[in-house]
Amino acid sequence: MLVFAYEVTDQTRARQRTEALQAELLAAAQRQVQARETFYQVFEETPALICILRGPEHRYEYLNSAYQRHFPGRQLTGRPVAEALPETVEQGFIALLDGVYHTGQTYFGQELLLTIEATATAPAQADYYNLTYQAYREQGQIVGVCVFAYVVTEQVLARQQVEQLNQELEARVQERTRQVDAAQAATEHERAQLQAVLAQAPVAIALFAGEDLRVTSVNAAISTLWGYPPEHVVGRPLLEAVPELQGQGFDDLLRQVLHTRVPFIGTETPALLQRAGQLHTTYFNFVYQPLYEADGQVTSVLCLAVDVTEQVLARQQVEQLNQVLEARVQARTRELQTLFAQAPMALVVLRGPQFLIEQANAQAGHIWGVAVADVLGRPHFEAIPGSGGQGFEQLLTGVLATGEAVVLREVLIKLARAHTGQPSEGYYNVIFKPLFNEGQPQATGIVVMWTETTDQVLARQQVQDLNEELAAINEELAAINEELTVTNEELHESNQQLTRTNVDLDNFIYTASHDLKAPITNIEGLLLALEHELPAAARPGDVPLMLTLMQEAVERFRRTINHLTDLSRLQKEHNPDADAVVLAPVVEAVRLDLSPLLTHTQGQLTVTIPKGLTVTFAEKNLRSVVYNLLSNAFKYHHPDRLPAVQLRGSLTDDYAVLEVQDNGLGLDLAQGQEKLFAMFQRLHTHVEGTGVGLYMVKRILENAGGRIEVDSQLGQGSTFRVYFPR
Repeated sequence: MLVFAYEVTDQTRARQRTEALQAELLAAAQRQVQARETFYQVFEETPALICILRGPEHRYEYLNSAYQRHFPGRQLTGRPVAEALPETVEQGFIALLDGVYHTGQTYFGQELLLTIEATATAPAQADYYNLTYQAYREQGQIVGVCVFAYVVTEQVLARQQVEQLNQELEARVQERTRQVDAAQAATEHERAQLQAVLAQAPVAIALFAGEDLRVTSVNAAISTLWGYPPEHVVGRPLLEAVPELQGQGFDDLLRQVLHTRVPFIGTETPALLQRAGQLHTTYFNFVYQPLYEADGQVTSVLCLAVDVTEQVLARQQVEQLNQVLEARVQARTRELQTLFAQAPMALVVLRGPQFLIEQANAQAGHIWGVAVADVLGRPHFEAIPGSGGQGFEQLLTGVLATGEAVVLREVLIKLARAHTGQPSEGYYNVIFKPLFNEGQPQATGIVVMWTETTDQVLARQQVQDLNEELAAINEELAAINEELTVTNEELHESNQQLTRTNVDLDNFIYTASHDLKAPITNIEGLLLALEHELPAAARPGDVPLMLTLMQEAVERFRRTINHLTDLSRLQKEHNPDADAVVLAPVVEAVRLDLSPLLTHTQGQLTVTIPKGLTVTFAEKNLRSVVYNLLSNAFKYHHPDRLPAVQLRGSLTDDYAVLEVQDNGLGLDLAQGQEKLFAMFQRLHTHVEGTGVGLYMVKRILENAGGRIEVDSQLGQGSTFRVYFPR
C-alpha cells in the first residue's frame, strides 16, 4: 500500500521566524538531490507519508523516511501495522485496511484522528489525517494496500521556543547533509523501486507541470483511461494531448490546485473520453495533489485517479430497480388492503400481549356490532363488549407463546350486540394464525379469520329433526323406486332405439351424400355441354344469367354434400387418434393453400408461434380447424379496409392456445355464441358459405376435449381462441 501524507499544518507564526533558516536548509538539500528525477521527489522528498503494506496482516514492506519520522521510536519495517501501531486496531484503521484488501474498493478518509500513546522513547501524539487506502495488485491479484496520507493538524509553536528551534534546525542541516551523503549511494536503488511501484500502481497516475499543464510523466493505467499511449501524451499540454477533455473543467481544477496549493478530491466525477473511436462517459474518483519544490514553490500537480464507472452504473441501476420495486410494493400493499377490506370473512390483526386491534375489516365490525374506527388501537377484550370470559384470552396467549395456529369449528361465541338487532349468541368457524417479524422466532401478533355458521348449525339441527320424518318417507319411496325401476327399463329400451336411429341417420347421410355426387357431376357435365352447344352470341334474354345461377347452385350443392360427408365423419369420430403435431408447419401449409384468397383480398397474415410449439391432436383435424378459422377471417373482411389477420400460439397450464384475430366485419353476439356455432347458421350472407364450418370446428374440438371461444365487436373485428388439451 502506498501512503502519501502531506502536512498542511498552519505554520504562519513559526514560518515567519524560521523562514531564513529553512531556506538555507532546503537550498543545501537541493544541491545534493537536484539530480533526482521527479518521481523520486514525489515519493521520497515530499513531506507526504507513504508506505506499502503487504498481505492480509498488512505488513510494512516499504515506507519513506517521512513516514518513519512521523512515528518516532516505533520499529515499523517488516512488522504488521496492528503490531507496530497497536492503537490503530481499536481506532478502526485496521478494519478499513481489511475492507480495501478484501473488496478492492478504494477508501478515501477525511480528517481521521489517530492517537498514539507515549512510549519510552516518544511522547504521546494526536494528529488528524486526510488519507487514501488503495488495493495493490500483482498480476491482477490483490497482494497489499497502498496508503497515501497527509497531516492536517494545527500546530502552534510557542514564541519562547524559537531560539531552541533555530538551534535544532541548524543541527538538522548538518545532520541532513550527512544523511544526504550517506543516502546518495542508495538513491538509484530506491528510485528504481519507486518507479516500479509507480508502474504497477493500481490507480491511474500522471504529473502535470506549469501553467499549460504539460504532461511530464504517466503510468500505463492513465494512458489506458485516456485512450492514448504514453509517447503520445508525455511532453505535451494536457488539452493538446487529450483534446476530448476540453470544456470539461479538469484543466481549471488543476490550475486551481497549482495556484491555491489546496488539494482537490473528486468523487464519481463524469468525464467524456475516447473508447474505440467513440466518446463514452466514464466516472472517476481522483485526487489533484500539489507538489512542492525544494524552495517551497509549487510548480507541478500530481493526479491519482480510479475508474469507478462500473460501480456508478451499478448503483444507478440499483436505484432505478429500487424505485420500481417500491412502486410495486406500494401497489401490492394497496391490493392487499383492498382484499382485506372486501374479504367475505371477518379479518382482524391483533398485536402484542394486550391483543391491540391493529386492523379490522367491515365484516368484523358487523359481527362485533361496533364501528371499526372506534376500536382500532385498543385492547380487544376491552374494546369488544362481552367478548371476555369465554376462554379466548388463554387461547390467544397460547398462540403467541407456541407460534402455532389454532382452528375452531362451529364454536359458540357470545357477543353483547343486542343493540344491532342481531342475536347475542352465534356459531363461528375461527382460525387464529400467528404473525412473526422477519428474523424473530417469537410471534408478535395474531391474524383472526372467522365466518358465522349460525344458520348452518341451526339448519343441521333442523335436518336431524327431519331425519325421523324422512325415515318414514323412505319407506314410501321404496315402493316408488320399484315403479321407477320399471320406468328405467323402459327408458333403456328407448335409448337403445335412439342409438339405432342415430346410426341409421349417419348411414343415411353418408349414403345420400355419396349417391348425390354422381347426379351433381352429371348436371355439371350437362351445363358444360349446354354452354358449349349454345355459343354466347346465340344466348337470348336471361339465358346467360340463368346458366351462371345454375352453375353457382351446383357449386353450393357440391359444398353442401362435402360438408354432409364431413359431418357424418364427425358423428362417428369421438376419439380420433392424436399425435404430437408441431403447429408452425401446419399453419404454413394452410397459408399456402389460402394464397389465392390472400392475393384476391390483398390481405396480410401475421403468424407468431413459439418455436417448437406442439399440439397433441389429429393432424388432419388440426389442419381443418386452422383452415376454417383463417379462411373465414379473410372471406368476411371489411369492405372499407384491407384485411389484417394475426395468428398467435401460446401455452397455459392445461391447454395449447391458438388465437386468430381479424379486423373484419365483426359479429353481433347479442343472441349468444350458440347461434354462431350452430349448424347451417350464418350471421353474414353476402359471402358464399353453408354455415357448417364453425359447427365442424366446435365438434372437432369438443370430441378431443377442447373448446372454442370468440370475442367480437360489430364493425371492428373478431378474435377466435381455440384451446387444445395438452
